[in-house]
Amino acid sequence: MTSPIDYHMHSNNSWDTRVPMEEMCKAAIDKGISEIAFTEHFDHFTENKTKTAYVPDTYFEDIDTNRQYFTEQGLNILAGVEVGEYHLYRETVQPIIDGYEYDVVLGSLHWVNGAESVFQPHYYDGKTIREAVIPYFTEIVEMIEGGGFDILSHMDVFKRRAHLVYGKFDIEEFETEVRDVWQACIDNNIGIEINTGGMRWRVNEPHPNLTALKWYREMGGEILTIGSDAHNPADLGYGLDYTMEMAREAGFKALARFKKRQVAEFIPLT
Repeated sequence: MTSPIDYHMHSNNSWDTRVPMEEMCKAAIDKGISEIAFTEHFDHFTENKTKTAYVPDTYFEDIDTNRQYFTEQGLNILAGVEVGEYHLYRETVQPIIDGYEYDVVLGSLHWVNGAESVFQPHYYDGKTIREAVIPYFTEIVEMIEGGGFDILSHMDVFKRRAHLVYGKFDIEEFETEVRDVWQACIDNNIGIEINTGGMRWRVNEPHPNLTALKWYREMGGEILTIGSDAHNPADLGYGLDYTMEMAREAGFKALARFKKRQVAEFIPLT
């Protein structure tokens, strides 16, 4: 079954992507995906982490242009954004989020305390796996409790690198911490995604894996989307058929479909 949605992807409106939005749209149509969300990186970097800034005016011009062309071809394009470390940069972020018509806002954590990237090997230097991971989960809960976004993105993204450093990563060792994250999401009406980006790393797992997803469902979690975290056309839609089966196995009956920052409907996982 072809996935009906892919709610996490990037174009050249993100600092780490060079592919025009048009090429990603064509790939979605070729792969039979009918609704996509361009969730461009809205990150904040100090002088020693200089990257191209997110420019919402340019992004929305791109969205409008591609909607005009691709809507008649059956592709629904959502306006999205992936805000990094929302809790640290709220004063800068909130006016942008409030000032534009987004359909879905992702919240993500890539930098612990806004200073150390979990993608950099040196973050793990001299640390046990628990010493590296517990601060991440603690800060994720803080970010969720601050609110402002709709979907928690790739909850355990650090495992892409941690798996390489420690030679393994077992989410069951962190059940208490993960359940704290899920409870914060449920209490604050923030959904989660299954993100297949980790399946393209040596850890070879989505974010989260089936075990952690079952915990979310058992706790009453209902709002679930799926996304490939694609930065190029080849990865768009990657592994989403697998994630739909995974969602069914975890006990989900439907995926959430968003419009204007609200769950518009639930799409049955038939």
